[in-house]
Amino acid sequence: MRLMSSTPGEFRRALFTAFGDAVTEDGAGLLVTEGGIRLHFALSSEKPLRIGALQLSALRVEVAVLQGDEQAAFALLDRIDRATQRGGG
Repeated sequence: MRLMSSTPGEFRRALFTAFGDAVTEDGAGLLVTEGGIRLHFALSSEKPLRIGALQLSALRVEVAVLQGDEQAAFALLDRIDRATQRGGG
């Protein structure tokens, strides 16, 4: 499980931008299938975080490896993590 400062739509767009046709949706979240690895991402919005006047989205992301070698799955997950990070100042 990971908590991200994102909305489900922003996370979805980042995955589609980075991985294109490797990303599909099911009723419970997103699937990424690449090179024999299949990962499922269950997304649920959390209460936004407030810091003074700043409000940050909060997204709970739960990842399950549905198919593939554990080492290769972690490598793909690392690539996905980098692709969905947003810059900050």
